[in-house]
Amino acid sequence: MKKKDPLGKGLSAILNDIEDRGAPLFVPLGQIRPNPNQPRLSFKDDSIAELSESIKEKGLLQPILVRKTGHGYEIIAGERRFRACLKAGLSEVPVIVKEADDRESLEMALIENLQREDLNSMDVAHVYRRFVDEFDYTHDGLAKKIGVERSSVTNYIRLLKLPPWIQDLIAEGKLTQGHGRVLITIEDEAEQRRYVDRILKEAISVRGLENIRRRKGIAKASPFAYAEDLLREALKTKVQITFRRNKGKLIVEFYSKDDLEALLELLVPET
Repeated sequence: MKKKDPLGKGLSAILNDIEDRGAPLFVPLGQIRPNPNQPRLSFKDDSIAELSESIKEKGLLQPILVRKTGHGYEIIAGERRFRACLKAGLSEVPVIVKEADDRESLEMALIENLQREDLNSMDVAHVYRRFVDEFDYTHDGLAKKIGVERSSVTNYIRLLKLPPWIQDLIAEGKLTQGHGRVLITIEDEAEQRRYVDRILKEAISVRGLENIRRRKGIAKASPFAYAEDLLREALKTKVQITFRRNKGKLIVEFYSKDDLEALLELLVPET
């Protein structure tokens, strides 16, 4: 399946036009330095090693986008390619030189990271936050600029409210953004930790976590509704509980002889 472009056609075309404009200039690697405001927080060593091997075999096919500085060139976009070139032992690389001030450089770096790299959810959250904090975008304005739903921008940024240790697990891929959205609804950090332990030990999906949270909410509001919900899911049929004056009745419905036999197998398994 083709990966959806998170920037929309407008920004993609702008960035591609910048990199495609004019013949690339070959510059010694020693004259290029990384962007100190690089928005990408983590680089995967195995990914860089894989790209490095490709560069050794075929060369760097896509120039690095840079701007001129007093001491050489500063990367605007393409630090992953730059690191792979260093690892591959190249002496010089093709670059496209772009005139850009600090704001333009950072904005293009943010856009390039969103478009070209497989950022983890926490990197995306930090990128979105920087657009909002440093460029005064509203969530709606940012969503329109990069071609996503406003709720997507809001949901990513909300992840930054999670405790740092949960953010680390999301960045490492041990938890998903969906897990994070559910965990953020839990105010007590100790309770969050108990849920995370269950997720990791039992490989609980986001839907499973949502069901656990829903059941806990039902249990607090109505223990019998909670019991009905558990039995309904376990028996795969309609269940009704009535309770008055310390006694009650459990009604389990079935609609055929086969249904009854299936219920018996669940309730009274053969030994």
